[in-house]
Amino acid sequence: MRELHTFTDERHANLLANVLQSRFMPAEVAQEENSWVVWVLSDDHRDQAREVLAAFQQNPDAPEFQGVMRTLKQQQLETRAEEKKTRKLQVRIQDRWSGEWWKCYPATMVLIGISVLVVLLCTDWQRTGQGRSMIPPTCNNELSPLRNALFIQPPMLAVATPLGDIALFDAPSLLAIVKSCQIWRFITPIFLHFSVLHILFNMMWLRNLGRGIEFARGSWRFMLLIFVLAIVSNVGQYWWVMTFYACPPNVPARFGGMSGVVFGLIGYLWMKGRTQPQQGLGIANEQLVMTVLWMLLCIGGAFGPIANAAHVTGFIAGILVGGRQSLWTQLRQITK
Repeated sequence: MRELHTFTDERHANLLANVLQSRFMPAEVAQEENSWVVWVLSDDHRDQAREVLAAFQQNPDAPEFQGVMRTLKQQQLETRAEEKKTRKLQVRIQDRWSGEWWKCYPATMVLIGISVLVVLLCTDWQRTGQGRSMIPPTCNNELSPLRNALFIQPPMLAVATPLGDIALFDAPSLLAIVKSCQIWRFITPIFLHFSVLHILFNMMWLRNLGRGIEFARGSWRFMLLIFVLAIVSNVGQYWWVMTFYACPPNVPARFGGMSGVVFGLIGYLWMKGRTQPQQGLGIANEQLVMTVLWMLLCIGGAFGPIANAAHVTGFIAGILVGGRQSLWTQLRQITK
């Protein structure tokens, strides 16, 4: 702490102290009888403070000194904002490590909850109980307004017939969906599952993969990732159907499930582990091999009719999103 200068005018002493404070040189004023002494709190600022003092003594009323209070107030506001941000970050980190799911990975559990609720509300449980299949079907209520509102393409008609209820779909058209302003349909098929095994398998994978990603990247980034993967995988599957099965009586809109997103999460984790391991994300090589093997078995028809295009496009989208920063860096280096 060094004495800088003694003033007989208190206003000048306080003004100089404020000028020093605004230039990140901590200073204070102390009264001694009829004079006021300006002290510089750090010896490191002594020489710089003397330069400011010399300019101040030449013209204390210069504009650069008179506007110091505005500068100080702005600095104080910025300091308070930064302190508030730091406190919120500390609380958020403490919440993350609390172990409580609604603080650690709420979005993952909400996605699982919505998927289960859709199955409960969109299943004709009487028909499910009468079936002879070892794997009970779900989301089989053809007249369910909720189920038909979640398909990527709205049915033109849902009717009850003597042979059973049926929902009829028009020829596929992405443009028709956009014109209808029902944009949510590009995402909502991920909540439809058509058997007990279907939803159990997908929810198990979503829980295992989603919790780690959401914990590491945060809920908002995680949900944005889910939306991107859902849109890409659903549109990819729909495009495939439009291209190769475009005419009724085919029912191109009748696909759903979280598996396209799950494959996307696997691709995302794989690329994050390869390109940004410091983020703590990745996937074991054994899991990746099993994923590719499972995808190939599905494409080969080992498990019946499956939305394979959703799996492939979701997986590719996850790879691109997970490795986008590395790809961007390489592209910039090439174009230099």
